[in-house]
Amino acid sequence: MEPPRGGKHVKGKIWAGDRAGRWVGGFGLLTVAGLSLAATVSPVAGALRRGEPVSGVALGTDLAENAPHSDTLLAWVVRPRRGRVDVLSIPRDTRVDIPGYRFRRINEVYAYHHRTQKDALSAAAQTRNAVEHLFRDAGGTLPLRNVVQIDYNGFRRLIDRLGGVTVAIDEPMDYDDDAGGFHVHFATGARRLDGNDALGFVRFRGRSGDRGRVLRQMEFVRALVRRAASPDIVGRGPLALMDALGAVTTNLSLLDLAFLGFEARRWTPGAVHPWILPGKPKGAYWEMDRERTAYVLRQLADDNAPAAPDEGVGFNPEATTGPAPTAGARATVKVWNATSRGGLALRVARRLREEGFDVVEWGNYNGRQAKSRVIDRSGRFDSARGVVEVLGVGSLYSDTDPALRTDVEVILGEDAAARWGAAEETSNGHD
Repeated sequence: MEPPRGGKHVKGKIWAGDRAGRWVGGFGLLTVAGLSLAATVSPVAGALRRGEPVSGVALGTDLAENAPHSDTLLAWVVRPRRGRVDVLSIPRDTRVDIPGYRFRRINEVYAYHHRTQKDALSAAAQTRNAVEHLFRDAGGTLPLRNVVQIDYNGFRRLIDRLGGVTVAIDEPMDYDDDAGGFHVHFATGARRLDGNDALGFVRFRGRSGDRGRVLRQMEFVRALVRRAASPDIVGRGPLALMDALGAVTTNLSLLDLAFLGFEARRWTPGAVHPWILPGKPKGAYWEMDRERTAYVLRQLADDNAPAAPDEGVGFNPEATTGPAPTAGARATVKVWNATSRGGLALRVARRLREEGFDVVEWGNYNGRQAKSRVIDRSGRFDSARGVVEVLGVGSLYSDTDPALRTDVEVILGEDAAARWGAAEETSNGHD
């Protein structure tokens, strides 16, 4: 049997060309109409369609029965025009002075309201209010409309549904908390983490304390984005979304979450711009630096920040070295050697100068570390990313401090020594 003119056989069925065209066209119109309707129903969809930032707070809470605490606290801003998401990590011991509260530690806000109101969403909203109060105390503002809270069990289920997440472990991790059922025993190197191991990874403090945990959490966020963007995750996506819905408490609707998920599919690890709340340990608290925090908030409120790099640029430890971005040509850089390999800082400084960076100082660091860190000190994240491209190694984040009078600070770890083949090892290590 011959198909009608303009049609063809497909698995025993006849598809007329004009009929198929009308069907496809009708489906396209329905899709456009559906998206337009969703944009009116979902504030997130509307904002993303207009290219406007979407922001909020994410909380990871423990499983304390009566008064769970926020163990992880992140302020986030999704920037659709830039293909980028800013994530500001707020240490759980950050001091906050809110009238009417006896406590001063920000992670106690969620515990207090959860205990008194018996409602996770209300407690998360009050924590968001506390974060906004903290920002106002610094003399800045960052509207945070949305809240997302996930507990340990939900986190485990979500990571398991994604098939695990691969991270690089840069120091031995050994800790047992029998009371909390928390056990971590990881050797250095690349490791695929299931849900339980991932929870141990993001909770571990180690020698570097709360700051080290914050940096580790940032590394995990980038690894999670990398995993979510991998081709084999497509089949897991719908089930992961359903797990997410069952695991989180949020004021976002199903449509909001779905559109954020679509937006996240555009991200690469380089799209994640991690920040740390400026400050320093003071007694039992993390004391926020008000002046530096105000500077950070101005950066976060600026939607004209640089766009994210293409996939594979800036965060791949195996990437080949290459020229720095144009913006990096005027960037000032300080380089510190945190290894026992002599001549490493000088060698790297010379290479950075060859690539157009203005290296103003180099020398020894006051300690040793396994993993290199590249720190954006001025809010010029593109310049810091350019340094990572040249080095081919390094964890990148923003911890801005205008008083340092430099754009980028580099702390070279053993991974840099191995890659750059520095001079022979010495007992003290020299620049």
